[in-house]
Amino acid sequence: MRAPYDPIAITAAVTGGDVLPSQSPAVPCGPEAITEAAVAAARAGATAVHLHARELDGRPTGSAAMFKEIVTGVREQCDVVINVTTGGSVDMTPDQRLEGVVAVAPDIATLNLGTMNFEGFPTRSRWPEVRHDWERRVLEQSGTVVFTNTLAMMRRFATTFRELGVTPELEVYDLSHLSMARFLIDEGTLAAPVRVQFVLGVLGGAGSSPHDLFALREAAGRILGPDLAAVSVAGVGYPAELRLAAIAAASGMDVRVGIEDNLRIRRRRQAADSAELVAAAVTIADQLERPIATPAQLRAELAAAHRS
Repeated sequence: MRAPYDPIAITAAVTGGDVLPSQSPAVPCGPEAITEAAVAAARAGATAVHLHARELDGRPTGSAAMFKEIVTGVREQCDVVINVTTGGSVDMTPDQRLEGVVAVAPDIATLNLGTMNFEGFPTRSRWPEVRHDWERRVLEQSGTVVFTNTLAMMRRFATTFRELGVTPELEVYDLSHLSMARFLIDEGTLAAPVRVQFVLGVLGGAGSSPHDLFALREAAGRILGPDLAAVSVAGVGYPAELRLAAIAAASGMDVRVGIEDNLRIRRRRQAADSAELVAAAVTIADQLERPIATPAQLRAELAAAHRS
C-alpha cells in the first residue's frame, strides 16, 4: 500500500462500455476518437489509460482489430500505461471480452470478481433521449441486467493474463469480491501481491459514500493483508468521482477518472473530455503534494510484482 505522500497513479477511463454516446458528445466512438481521447488524457497527466472499444455509432465491441488500432495509435504518440478491459459490456461473451487483451497484451487488464446486478438506467423517468436503436435496446433491458463473472471465467481470464505477462487489476464492486480475490490467491490462480480497484456507485454493488470506501479499504487490508499491493478508487457519477478521488488521494490510494464513469466536471456542466477530468485529479493530487506517478514508475511496480 502507498503512503499519503507517495506518487499517485491516475488512470483515465476514456470511453467505457455502459455510458451511451447520446448522453454526451464527450463519449469517443470509433478507434480514431478513442485514440485521441486516450492521448489527450495522457498529456493531461494520466499515468494509465483504461480502454474499451466502440464502433462509430458507439456500440461496444470486443474487436481485436479495433483494439490493435487503438493501442497502436496510443503507443505511437505517448508512453502511457495501457489497461484493457475484460468487462466489455454485459451482453458480450467471455471470448469477446478477452479478445482485446489477447490481441494487444497490455500492461494491465481488468479482472472482475463476481456476478452481480448491474444497473445503469434503473429509473425510466430519467432515461436520456437516444439516437441509436442499440441504445434504445440498452434502456429497455433495464431491470434485467446481470453482469456475469463465474469462477470458471475468472480462472480462464487470470490464466490468459499470466500466459501473456499481463498484470490483473482486480475490480471490486463489493465486499464479497475481496473474499473471491483471497480464494483465487490461495488456490494459486492469482499471484500476490495483487492490484485492486474499488468501483463505487454502481447499482448492484457498494454505494459511493466515503463510508463505503473506508469499509472496503479496511476489509481489503484484513482479508488480503500483505498480499495487497496498490489500491485504486473509481467513483461512478458526479460528484462521487471527484469526491472519492480526493479522499483516495489523501489516503494514499490511486484514482481512476474519466468519461466511462462520470460525464460531469460541475453539477451543471458536462466535462469536455476525459482529459478535463484528469486535469481535475492532477490538481487534487498537487494540493495534497502527491506527485503523479510516471508510466515508467508504474511499469516498475508491475515488474516488481511479477518478480515477487
